Amino acid sequence: MRKGIAVLLISFLACLLTAGWVPLPQAGTVTVTGQVANGTPDGANPAGLPVTLRAFTDMEDMSVYTATLSADGTFAFADVSLEPGMTLVAQITYQDVAYASEFLTLEEGQSALDVPITIYDATEDAADLTITQLHMFMVPMGDGFQVSEYYLVSNVGERAYVGTTDPDSGRRLTLFFTLPEGAENLRFDGLGLGERFVEVEGGFADTLPVAPGMATFEVLFTYELPFEVGMQVERPFDLPVSSVVMLVNEAGVGLQGEGIFSEGVMDTQMGMTRSYTAGPFLPGQALVFTLVEEAAPAVSAPVSTGSSTPLARNSTREIGIGLAALVAAAVAAYAIWRTPDHGPVPAAVHAQVEAIARLDADFEAGAITEKVYRKKRSALKREIRGVLTGSEEA
Repeated sequence: MRKGIAVLLISFLACLLTAGWVPLPQAGTVTVTGQVANGTPDGANPAGLPVTLRAFTDMEDMSVYTATLSADGTFAFADVSLEPGMTLVAQITYQDVAYASEFLTLEEGQSALDVPITIYDATEDAADLTITQLHMFMVPMGDGFQVSEYYLVSNVGERAYVGTTDPDSGRRLTLFFTLPEGAENLRFDGLGLGERFVEVEGGFADTLPVAPGMATFEVLFTYELPFEVGMQVERPFDLPVSSVVMLVNEAGVGLQGEGIFSEGVMDTQMGMTRSYTAGPFLPGQALVFTLVEEAAPAVSAPVSTGSSTPLARNSTREIGIGLAALVAAAVAAYAIWRTPDHGPVPAAVHAQVEAIARLDADFEAGAITEKVYRKKRSALKREIRGVLTGSEEA
């Protein structure tokens, strides 16, 4: 009996000695340094400002550290306790605008990390702002339409646009958006009215500053419109608009208007969808279109619906259509599970929805970059679709 037990113990020890061990991440001390550079020519390099370092895992804050910006624009965090795989981001607020470094992940064996931050001087002049892309997605809903508008805004200047102070709310207002006549049930993807946005006459205004960069600033909102064949919708613009893509998910409805071109039919998550393009528009101009009856959609060559001149091949327009397909998928998913008619969020996806809410808040606060925000939000939405449809989505 004892001999049998001894044999088992020896065999067990042999397995332990020959097994491939994967050591658990060990916490250690890391030195984190960085340089704050002003991207505005002749801009100041401020000293004495607090710099915050956040370390987190799976979008949850684990540790927060604070340092002070030196006269030469450098900062340092010594003896930061971190584990391999944790993500770091450094943040600083300059002239009331929050800036952040790129997100870095601590690798095994690393003992030092560099997290530079670029800041910009502020301006109240919106001359360098452009709406690079506007995507509109229209989905039938009861007796009307649900309309989602997705804006990508660029700041081609060298200063962060901070808008002007609103005497009523005391907040700085940056971008202004009107709503079509008859629009109801305004909703936002993330923080809404009273939070990121402020209600103004005829619409609402954003309060976030617009830092320099191409198509780095996003606005997404949804509203509902009554539907009637022949009704006209007008969307005026305060900023120049490079291109507009409109998608209509309704078999018997199309759009017509001066300068609006039909691009045929796209296959989206919501089914076969008519696509249209328009633009560019100057500040003060408006996109105007009429809802008309159309035959059942079929794949067709692009034709103009507002001009007798045939549409020449346009690479910019084609790129816009490609981007619209991606946006349409995201907006369609958003419309499905955010529509009030669908009731409360299913319990099975509560965790993912809460994670998206936290992610939105972090992005609005400038705690994460747009690249990381989009990647993590897309992954969470895929998880939601997978749970609700019973499929596994990679």
